[in-house]
Amino acid sequence: MIKRILIITTLTILLLGQIQAQEFAPVGTAVAQFLEIGMSARAAAMGEAFTAVTDDAGSIFWNPAGMAAVEQRNLFLAYNSWPADIAVGAMSFAYGLGNIGVIGISAIYLMTDDMAVTTVFDPEGTSGQTFSLSNYAIGLTYSRYMTEQLSVGVTGKLVSEDYYGYGYQSFALDLGTVYETGFNGLNIAMSILHFGPEITFDGNYIDYSDSKSFQGNKPKEFENYSLPINFRFGLSMNVVDNEASRLLTAFDVVHPNNNLEQYNLGLEYGYNQLFFVRGGYKFTTDEGGLALGVGVDYGLSDNLKFNLDYAYSDFGVLTAIHRLSFGMIF
Repeated sequence: MIKRILIITTLTILLLGQIQAQEFAPVGTAVAQFLEIGMSARAAAMGEAFTAVTDDAGSIFWNPAGMAAVEQRNLFLAYNSWPADIAVGAMSFAYGLGNIGVIGISAIYLMTDDMAVTTVFDPEGTSGQTFSLSNYAIGLTYSRYMTEQLSVGVTGKLVSEDYYGYGYQSFALDLGTVYETGFNGLNIAMSILHFGPEITFDGNYIDYSDSKSFQGNKPKEFENYSLPINFRFGLSMNVVDNEASRLLTAFDVVHPNNNLEQYNLGLEYGYNQLFFVRGGYKFTTDEGGLALGVGVDYGLSDNLKFNLDYAYSDFGVLTAIHRLSFGMIF
């Protein structure tokens, strides 16, 4: 056990030692920010150190290669209570096809309550006019084991955003691999999420900060923006693994195209493969970073199993985030 702890500690120190100071974070340079909201209370409770842990239908949102572990039918549902009365949810379904692989479908949505329409001339609202946001992504995933230890996966998805008549539709790809070393459950994984072309919002707009556009009533075209492409590298390993207890550790390095590099550390303790306690921390975040959670897995039979997970995430000056996810294998 001591040797295992030393291995995990050494790997973590080596990875953290690669952190280099960066002077500029390209925040606000990518659209579809709802795609970066972590789906799965289990993953959130582990500080989103989940690239190498994924092994069910929820893997679609972190590393599509993890879905290769699904042998039957697996349904996954998730709900996030986000600040400012924003609701974010997700659904995925994976179906095992034996040696052929695993196919899956998924959807993410973001919705808001009605908000007042305001303008430069009517900052308090425009006679009761309101609008709401409706953003979503729909995906199709294929994953399989290439060898007994190496799995790969790919997701193709449609991404759509609409802001009071200004919006776009585009496509993106998620790619991932998981290598299962067989040494104390050590997994090494990588994924690239939301890889796609630059997009441009429909229509044009009046730039009130530009006198030529404002006073001359000359609309401008929207600039091109990228999707929030994320490259993730992850490790996971069982420090303790016996009939009664299992302690899983995980570490992720996340390199986004619209922010500084992020480092996530997570732990999961399971008792009798039934009750789970989790904790995690996200380094280099602007606010918060601490996450905690619990979960329960229950099987009525070998062919019918359920799991329910809850996570609490500290968001600093913002409201704390509560997340729920539900899974069913049948």
